[in-house]
Amino acid sequence: MTGKPVTTVRSARRNARRPASRSIARLGVMMSLPGAGILAATAGTAAASASGKTHDHARHTTAGPHRPNPLVAMRRIIEQEQREHQDATTVTTPTTTPPLPPAPPTTAPAPPVAAVAAAPVPHTRPAPAPPPRPAPRPAPRPAPPPAPAHAAGILPPGNPPASLSPSPQFESICRSDGAVTAPCLAATLQATDNARAREGLGSMALPSDYSALTPAEQLFVLADTERVDRGLPPAIGLVNEFDEDAQSAAQSMTDPTPSVVPPGVGMLAWASNWAENAGALGSNYSWMYDDGPGSGNLACGGGGGGCWGHRDNILGFSAAQIAASHGVLVMGAAEASPAGAAPWMSDTELFVLVNRSPSYYVYTWGQAVAAGAR
Repeated sequence: MTGKPVTTVRSARRNARRPASRSIARLGVMMSLPGAGILAATAGTAAASASGKTHDHARHTTAGPHRPNPLVAMRRIIEQEQREHQDATTVTTPTTTPPLPPAPPTTAPAPPVAAVAAAPVPHTRPAPAPPPRPAPRPAPRPAPPPAPAHAAGILPPGNPPASLSPSPQFESICRSDGAVTAPCLAATLQATDNARAREGLGSMALPSDYSALTPAEQLFVLADTERVDRGLPPAIGLVNEFDEDAQSAAQSMTDPTPSVVPPGVGMLAWASNWAENAGALGSNYSWMYDDGPGSGNLACGGGGGGCWGHRDNILGFSAAQIAASHGVLVMGAAEASPAGAAPWMSDTELFVLVNRSPSYYVYTWGQAVAAGAR
C-alpha cells in the first residue's frame, strides 16, 4: 500500500506536558482494495409494508307499498262498460224512473284499448349503487431530513486566524482532577462551546447517553457534530476493521493507517488524526480549535504546512467530493492509555471514503441522532 503521509518530526515534550497532536495527509491514498467476499447485510431486517384490504357492507333496500298494474285496471273498466251497454239494449220496457244523466267526468277519458296496450309498463328506477370506497393508501414515509445548510463556521480551505487557548483552561482542571472526570468533562465542553461561538455556532448537542458511549463512539459523535453543524454530511458510522486500525495506533501513539477493509468494500481515500489529551472532548478541542502555530500540533512547528491539518481532516470530504466519487464516508476511532501518554489519553480517528456501504456498523450517526445529537 502506497500512502502519502505527511512526514513529521516529533518535538520534545514541554515541561508542562501540554497535550500533543499529530496529523497525517488529508487524503492519504487513492486506491481500490476489494475485500475477500460479500457478506449479507446484518444491519437489520427491512420492515415489510403491507396494504390492508377494504370491505364494505351490502346495501339493503326496503320494498315500498304494492302498486296495481294500470293496464289490468283499465281493461276491467272497459269490460264493465261493455257489460252495462249490453244490459241496456236487452231491456224492452223502460223503467218508470228515467235514468239519471251520467255525472260529468272528473278525470280525462280513458284511452283506447290499443293505446293502453301499447303504453309501456312503468317501473321504479333502482337506487344508484354507492360508489366503491377507495382502497386505503399506506401512510407516507417521512422524508429524510435535509442536509443542514452552511450558515456559520469556517470550512476548508479556510482556517481560524489563530489558535484559541481554551477558556476555561480545562487542561489544568483535568490534570488536577483526572481525565474524563465530571469537572474535567464540564470544563472541556464549556471551552468547546465558547470556541464554537467564535465561529457563530451554537452549543454542542450531544446525545443523552454520551457518557455511556465508548471512547470510540464519543470521538465519532464529536467529529460528526462538528461536520453537521457546518453543513457537511456526516460519516455514516464506525466500521469494525477501521476501529481496529485506530486502536492499534492509539496504543502506539501514532496516526492510524487503514490496513484491512470490510469484505466487498474498496477504499478510495482516507485521512487520520492522533492526539494525547483529556479524553475525546479534549482531543477534539485540540484538533478543531487549537491546531495552529504555537499549539501542541507536532506537524505545525513554526507555522509549516501541517498547521490546522487535524481540523482539515475532520472537515474534509465535502458533499460534492463524496458525490463525485460515488463513495460513502465512514470512520474508525479508538482510545488507549499507554504509559507514554500519562496523564493524558491517546485518541485516534480515521476517516475513510469507501466505494460502498459496509454490511455492518459498530455505531451509526442515526443512533446518535435518535439519542438527541444533531
